[in-house]
Amino acid sequence: MMKRKRFWIISMLVVALATAVGYVYYARETAVAAADSAAPDVQTAVARLGEITVSATGAGSVIPATEVELGFTTSGRLLELLVAVGQKVQAGDVLARVDDTDAQKTLVNAQLQLAQAAMQSDASATQVGLSYDDISVAQAQMALEEAQQALAELQNWTADPDEIALLETRLAAAQAAYNAARGQEAATSTNITIKNISVEQAQRDLDAALAAQVTAYDPGREWELNDPRRADALKNERERADAAVLRAQENLQIAQLNYNAAVNSTNSSSSVSAESNLLSAQQALATAQTGPTAAEITAAETAVRKAELALQQAQLNREAHGLSLAQAQLNLESAQAAVDGTVLRAPLDGTVTAVNYHVGEQVGSGVFLTLADLSQPMLEIYLDETDMSSVGMGYEVEVVFDALPDETFTGRVVQVDPALYQSGGVSAVRAVVQLNYNKPQTLPVGLNATVEVIGGRAQNAVLVPVESLREIAAGKYAVFVMENGEPTLRMVEVGLMDFSFAQIISGVAAGEEVTTGIVETQ
Repeated sequence: MMKRKRFWIISMLVVALATAVGYVYYARETAVAAADSAAPDVQTAVARLGEITVSATGAGSVIPATEVELGFTTSGRLLELLVAVGQKVQAGDVLARVDDTDAQKTLVNAQLQLAQAAMQSDASATQVGLSYDDISVAQAQMALEEAQQALAELQNWTADPDEIALLETRLAAAQAAYNAARGQEAATSTNITIKNISVEQAQRDLDAALAAQVTAYDPGREWELNDPRRADALKNERERADAAVLRAQENLQIAQLNYNAAVNSTNSSSSVSAESNLLSAQQALATAQTGPTAAEITAAETAVRKAELALQQAQLNREAHGLSLAQAQLNLESAQAAVDGTVLRAPLDGTVTAVNYHVGEQVGSGVFLTLADLSQPMLEIYLDETDMSSVGMGYEVEVVFDALPDETFTGRVVQVDPALYQSGGVSAVRAVVQLNYNKPQTLPVGLNATVEVIGGRAQNAVLVPVESLREIAAGKYAVFVMENGEPTLRMVEVGLMDFSFAQIISGVAAGEEVTTGIVETQ
């Protein structure tokens, strides 16, 4: 309430000041006129109802509502071109294709690499539900736990009487086994010696039998075969010699076999094994009695540290393989994008306005074709920079095309550039207009037009000549209204204004007479 009261007080002061200033202004004017003429005439005009339009004229041309330059993201030889200039397409339509052989190979390779990387670190990618990294980490964890347990046992060692008694029993059994093995080896050695003597005796018997056989078959005794008295005796001697040699050979073979069997039955490893068992039993008993050494504890601590490092290494490997999996996924996405990039699709409904390649040519990353939306014609317009205040968002526009001079189209401003357009040293305001156009044929891109931007329009408005306005302050106006034949100053609210008339929103009613100046006389 206080703000409103203050506002009215300030308004009243402004009106009073304006009235005073106006009175002084009018008094001065009339005084000057009185000095020149005794009865000056005041020029007046009657406020009337009418229409006022504020506009700015410029030039424009048709542009697409949307225009995109399309190109392949994967280079290659153009295999198919499915559109031509002027053809209408819908969003998603395939426009062209390039050879995708290399891209498909790269995609397959990326899929294999991803599968391998997934098996390494992603349990969900394997049939067993475990990845190689899961197994490695689990094994390293188990090894660490075993090493920690072994170290704890050494550090917390205490003598166990039952264990010592058991080990003493095992040591006694090992000692007895060792003594038995040694005794068996001694008995076996004696038997071998005896068997060897038998072989030597059989060899001597064979040597003797061979010597007797040589004597019996001495060529010098062949004459005895011709002597009836000696022939039978020699034959019998030779038969006995042959039989003796045969028996001696057989006895030697038997003795040799017995010797070999005795040698083969000797098991020297049994005593070695028994001695090893004896030493192990002695060491085990000593350990049970004296506990672990400092060296053994140090070795166990080292084993624990190694197991910890092995576990950390397995965990780091899993992290690294996770990065490799992510990289493989990115590689697959890139390879898939390369395959997708061999097919060019329309991103929107529109008309093909340019195609820059032919089938068989090598297509790179440049512009392959241009697609424009011509369903909603737009107009690119330019106005003189002095008309900058006459154009704004949503302003109404009237358009007359050079090729269609008998028809006026309407539209609205949908874009005004924030910076002036510079060309050849001339500055202009650039704006974009959306036309109200519903005809079946599309307007050609580049069609020129004359444009009138309607900055404001008022119908059935109270209009007074601009000469009647008196600017009291910036944006504050007053007029002299004839009341009872005398000019009276009134504050008015001014709306639209052109070079001839001003719209009076409040302060003057239609039919009232306002002054426009003093009639000059000679």
